[in-house]
Amino acid sequence: MVETMAPSDTSPLRRTFPIAGRPPVRLRMAGPSDRPLVSALLERRGLSVDPLEVQRLLAFDPARRHVLCALAPLDGTEVLAGLGAIDAGADAPDVLVVDERFGPALGELLGRVLLERSRSRRAA
Repeated sequence: MVETMAPSDTSPLRRTFPIAGRPPVRLRMAGPSDRPLVSALLERRGLSVDPLEVQRLLAFDPARRHVLCALAPLDGTEVLAGLGAIDAGADAPDVLVVDERFGPALGELLGRVLLERSRSRRAA
C-alpha cells in the first residue's frame, strides 16, 4: 500500500524532490513540447513509441487528469527521468515510466505524488 504524504510534500508549490543516492528531481506538468523527451524516455526503456499515443498522452485537461514530468540533472544535462499520469479521482496511475538509472525510488515518489494529487481532486 502507498503511504500518504504530508500535504507539504505534494504541494503544487513544491517542485524539487530528493531521491536517495541520485540527483534531486524537479516535477512539473507535462506539455506538448515534451514530446521529444517522452519519446526518448520510452525508447530508453525499450517501449514502443507511437507518436500519436505520445501526442494523446500530452494533450490533457488538467482539471481531469494529471500528467507529470520528473526532470533531473544527469551527465551535464537535464533529462526526463520519469513520467506519470493519473485521472482525477483514480486510485492508481495508469502511466508510470521511470529511467532505470533512477531506480525504484523515483517510481515510488512519482506514484505517491500523482496519487495524492488525484485524491485532492476527489475530495474537492
